[in-house]
Amino acid sequence: MATHTELTAASLEKRRWRRMHFTVPVRVTVRKSRYTNVINSQGSLMNPGGISFSAEIDLAVGDEVEIALTDHQLKLRGAIRDRASNQYGVEFLATTAEDNEQLTLFRQILTSKLGCLDA
Repeated sequence: MATHTELTAASLEKRRWRRMHFTVPVRVTVRKSRYTNVINSQGSLMNPGGISFSAEIDLAVGDEVEIALTDHQLKLRGAIRDRASNQYGVEFLATTAEDNEQLTLFRQILTSKLGCLDA
């Protein structure tokens, strides 16, 4: 049976980037065919490829969301990739020039706040 230390090391090896442990206010917008929900939350455990947030809403893996970092006037599109209770992990999507621009700005903000990011 693997120990906690072994599991943690294995999990870190699978990640493209290390997680940054701080929080920022976010507004999460979920658009479904029949409704739009806007949730104010805290983004945490972020890295250049994604962010996590908590919300009392039922989202499925694969659902697309818009994450607005309210302190920085950024809007990032993403897809739910992980769910544990009311905690959601989002992978950022960049399919348009605007998406790429917003993601580049987000990464610059992370770099300025935390120094050099993992490549």
